[in-house]
Formats: sequence, C-alpha cells, structure tokens
Amino acid sequence: MVLAFALALALSACAGGGGKNSAAGDPDAQVRSGGRITLLAVQDPRSLDPFGTSNIAVADEPRMAALYDPMFYFDPADSTVKPFIGESLTTADSGRTWTMKIRPGVRFSDGTPFDAEAVRLTYEAHARPETQSLRRAAATGLKMRVLDPLTLEITPPTPNAAFDRTVALHLAYVIAPSALAKGPDFYRTNPVGAGPFKLERWSRGSEQVFVRNPDYWQKDKGLPKLDGFNVKVLQDPEQQYAAVKSGAANLVYSTNGELLDRAEKEMGAQPLRVNGGYLIQFNTTRPPFDDLRARRAIALALDPADLQKTLNTGLTPAKGLFQQDSSFYEPSAAQPAPDRAEAQRLLNELAAEGKKLDFSFLVPQNPRSSQLAEYIQSRLATLDNVAMRTESLEIGSYVTKYAIQRDYQAMSYQEFLPDPEPGMFTSYMSASPLNYAGWKNPDADRALLAARASADPAVRKQAYADFQRAFQHDLPVWVHGESVIGAMYNKIGGVKLFNTGTAFMDRIGLLA
Repeated sequence: MVLAFALALALSACAGGGGKNSAAGDPDAQVRSGGRITLLAVQDPRSLDPFGTSNIAVADEPRMAALYDPMFYFDPADSTVKPFIGESLTTADSGRTWTMKIRPGVRFSDGTPFDAEAVRLTYEAHARPETQSLRRAAATGLKMRVLDPLTLEITPPTPNAAFDRTVALHLAYVIAPSALAKGPDFYRTNPVGAGPFKLERWSRGSEQVFVRNPDYWQKDKGLPKLDGFNVKVLQDPEQQYAAVKSGAANLVYSTNGELLDRAEKEMGAQPLRVNGGYLIQFNTTRPPFDDLRARRAIALALDPADLQKTLNTGLTPAKGLFQQDSSFYEPSAAQPAPDRAEAQRLLNELAAEGKKLDFSFLVPQNPRSSQLAEYIQSRLATLDNVAMRTESLEIGSYVTKYAIQRDYQAMSYQEFLPDPEPGMFTSYMSASPLNYAGWKNPDADRALLAARASADPAVRKQAYADFQRAFQHDLPVWVHGESVIGAMYNKIGGVKLFNTGTAFMDRIGLLA
C-alpha cells in the first residue's frame, strides 16, 4: 500500500501541479462541506489512546485532535491557554488548587456523557504506572474532587501557577470511561472520544480511515466540514512534499525547516518556531554516559552549524534548549562551542582509564534519523578512542526501548516546548517518571520548582536562567538544532494551529 501510494504521487508530480494557488495557502480561505482529504504521517502510532500517543504535531496529535478534541489548548498566536470542550480552568490561590469547568451537553462518540468523572478517571489512569502513559509525570500526585457533574477541583502536588499549560499540552484528551473500563487491549485500537471523527479502519503500517462523528457536539454549527479523511504512511520528507504539492495528499506536518520555507512560497505552510530542539539525549544512569567527560566529548566533537548545513535541514544551529530569541534564553549559559582538540583529550583520558568510549545510538526508523546517525558517525570516526553503532527501530519498539525499558546509551530525540511548562519539568526534574536521561541535579530541581510556582515573568526568567546553568554544566543532552514544526497543505482551508502546531480537525475543509 505504501509503495503504491509513493508511485501514485510520483506520477501526479510528473503530471504537473506546480505553481501556487493563492487560496491554497490561505488558512482563512472559504471551504465547503463534504469530501475527504489525505494526511501523511511518517509512521503509525503505537496506539490511539491518550496514554500511549505522543502529543506532537509530527507524531500523533493530529489523530488525537480528530478523535478526542482538546479540553483546553495552547494558542501559539498569543501564548495563552484557551477553552475548547472545557469552559474554564482557574486558580484563586496562586496555583495551589485549580477549578475545571466542562461545557454542558458534550457526549463521547458512543453516546456516554463527557463529564468531570470522565476527566478524573483519565487522569488517574495516566498516573498509574501499569498504564505506561507517556503523560504519567503530568498526572502523578494530582488530588481530584468532583464538585458536580461538570466541575472538577484539582490540587497539584506542589503549587503550579502554570497547571493550565500542563492540561493543554499534556492532559488535553479524555477517553470515555466505557472504553477505559474495557482495558488497554480494547482502547488502544478502539478509540472512543468526543472529537469530530471516529476511526473506521486501521491497516497497520499503511493507512487509517476516519469518518465523521454523526453525534459531534458542534454538529449544529455545521462541523466537522469533512466527511472524513485518510492518514497514509510515507516516510521520505521530499516525497511527502511532492505529494502535497501535486495534490496527491492535502496535509503533512514537518520538522524540516528547508521544506517549510519552500512550502510557504509554493503552496500553504504555517511554521512554528518553539523552544526545545533536536538533540542527542544521553542516558546518565549507565556507562558510558554516566561519566560527564563522555558527554562533554561528544558535545565538543560535533558542530551544530556544520550538522545543519551538511544535512540541509534549514534549521538554526542551537545553543541550548531555548531559542536564541526567546525571552528565557540566557547567553551566559549556552552549551559549549565545538572544540575537537578538547574532545580528543577527554577521549584519550577515558581510554587511559580503560573506558574507551564505545556506545550505541538509538534512532527511530525514518530517512532523516538515518542521515543524522550517519553524520554523527562520520564525524566521530575522525577521532581516536571512540566508536559508535546505530540501532534503528520502528517507532513502537523505539519508544518502548527508551521510555519503558530505559535501555539505551544515547539516542536521537526532539523537544517541542511552546512554553517551558510543563515540558522542561517533566523531562528534567529528578523525580519525574519521564526524565528519560535519568539526570539528577538539585540546583536544576530548585529552579524548575521556582519557575512552576510563579506566574511572574521576571521570576520565571531568573529561574530558567538558573536551570540553564545547571543544565549546561551537566550536559544530559546536546542540542544541535532549534525546533521548528508546522503544517504544509494544499487545496484545503481552515487550518488553525494549536499546541505544537497541530490543526483543529473540525474546521478543515476542501476549498470552495
């Protein structure tokens, strides 16, 4: 199926389709009701429930938005949290407790009510270790009390002035209690949400088919616009671009800065530049990267600017987890500049102690990750006393290996942080179950707690500056490219992005 689709897009590309249709690039262009579109994805998700999916636009969030609708969302246009299925999320005591109110009349696609109890049950499931939720850190320690059918009181384990961001970015999607009660063997592949679409068919590794939810809570507004959509797996970024440009597909999410820039000129694109980055993450709990010298040697041996230029990514070379134009970026705490002589000295020192740096580099199976691994391997091959092997796994096995088993030495990873909260806390707080690097630093912990407890921009800025100093001293990761993520599309309108660059699926439609 994937091969057939690739052949079809190649033929349509040869037939033409170049030249930008001005309406095709206008997110506010008038759209019609009805019809189907095709989305492209790099790979299948592990599941289609709120627990095993990655809430990132280039991964699973477009399908989650279609199936579940967010309760609240982060609007990158003004960096605020806004309601969707939820009505309000407020605190009257500086983040010690929060009150969530839910829109009345919303039902899941199986007809059961979307209420405060459903939210409570979903959050409790996130927090249980046996669920193996990728959002576990966001829900751990929450105390919840249902005040009435549509009101939930939530007390975070520590004062959290940014808990609304935690909900929008990590806990936005709620599963029907009826599906949750049937257990993971059911809900992983039989999603029951309150979104505009339902899953009709899933051919693993090839295609997912979604159809309109006839009982959608916004149906009286004429939503969703589409009758349905298909998601097809196509890994190669250039083939993805060609498919959308030719009209063989309509929408793809990308982290390729060069392609997003090209798409802005040739069709439709909305890139978002956010904090985080493309990085090498080290497992600091086991050899060889439990030794700071090994981590520093890799960081000093590689040049972010050379990497981006060689791989033609279109990305800005990174100096840390914050974009260099971010108000939170601290120039005095930038990651170290390349220094191959010092890298070689550290490698020699380790070898003299019987610790020659020999490690495995874990990557997901896709062309871009393979190119990254080949680049790193080629640069390290010019140094003595270092050897790297690449372990490439399909996405489910890749996630299981690093997130569940913690069985890796170094890995390719990405962070997309529209706001530092909650991502930095969940990824780098010592006690966080999602601290996959296993990094522990009390100074960083104090800084993250201080940032989380305050809504004052000056307090947050100082706290994140302190965090960056601890972070760059210990180097649990090395960041090589600043994050860019966005949508490329053709022959559709109504593309409104939220969170990490996902489009709301209720309003997308074919051009009128």
